[in-house]
Amino acid sequence: MIIQQAFVRETTNTWVAVTIIIIAIFSVTRLVGFLDSATDGNIPIESVFVLLALKLVSYLDVVLVLSLYLSILLVLGRYISDREMTALYTLGLGLTSFLKPTIVLFMLSGAVVGFFSLYLGPLAGLIGDNIENDFRNRSDIVGISVGEFQQIRGGSWVYFIAEQDADTEIFSDIFLYSSDKRNDEIISARTAYVEIDQTTNDDLLVLKNGSQFRFDADDDSYAITHFETYSVRLRGPDTQSLYIPIKNRSTVSLLQDQKPQTQIELHWRLSKIVMLGILLLIALSFSSPSYRKGRFLSMLFAFLIYFFYSNMLGVATALDNKESFSPQAILWLTHFIFFVGGTFLLYIRHQNIRLMSLKAL
Repeated sequence: MIIQQAFVRETTNTWVAVTIIIIAIFSVTRLVGFLDSATDGNIPIESVFVLLALKLVSYLDVVLVLSLYLSILLVLGRYISDREMTALYTLGLGLTSFLKPTIVLFMLSGAVVGFFSLYLGPLAGLIGDNIENDFRNRSDIVGISVGEFQQIRGGSWVYFIAEQDADTEIFSDIFLYSSDKRNDEIISARTAYVEIDQTTNDDLLVLKNGSQFRFDADDDSYAITHFETYSVRLRGPDTQSLYIPIKNRSTVSLLQDQKPQTQIELHWRLSKIVMLGILLLIALSFSSPSYRKGRFLSMLFAFLIYFFYSNMLGVATALDNKESFSPQAILWLTHFIFFVGGTFLLYIRHQNIRLMSLKAL
């Protein structure tokens, strides 16, 4: 039917537009956080946009669910405001005529959401964590701002760099300070660069043309040594295996692991697909052939349902398995309640029954 095809086409176009808007808002907020971390030296500045893209992919399954829900509300809202819904009802095309295209939308969008939720999202999160972990395990000074006192991660050295040549990656006017209970050590050098020890694979800060000052508090003595080349061994690479958070583990590994927390994560990934279908049902139930039935209140109520629904699922996944109720059971019970509620709303909307006129059961 032409009406059904037009509904699918218009909803899809709106879905793309709404998704782009949400992605833009998300990208701006996350970019500010990544730039702040890069300024503090917690992540490499050259990896900011890579991490932003990976973080976006890891959250895209939730974004797609929300954007499609909003898209159907917007399309049906336009049908109502333009009196197209009234015309369809006059022709005998009620809400049931939108069930088939909604199912088609669910099958197509559910496959996309499932792909991101079950495979691509966890993979992107894992790659992003690996990038951040590799940078934390390095002790070089890539990514920090010059002209600030910084501490070498995992070490006792405090250093100051006046300038850095972006082309050669050579540092100029270096100052390092280290102190323990009885001794102080100061090193200054004109230039420096970072290299990797081929034997131990540790990071080395190689200082050129400088001086070393040592002070011994035991006998109040000090020594000055001038050098052409001096290497400061930074923290070596982390030899421990990288811990993979449950949210970043592959779905196949979750299926093979029967631990309670992994099973909760598996059910949560599947729940995003189910949540999408139930939200489409709820969105469809908020269409009305009458322009005077308070479109604003319907949209507001639809938003409240979404936030309550998503928060209930979040609470269910955060529960401890030691409780008397299983988190998985609460998760699927929440889906069932909202499915029954959405079906009920769709029924009374199809029958044109006013909620306020329903008698108490």
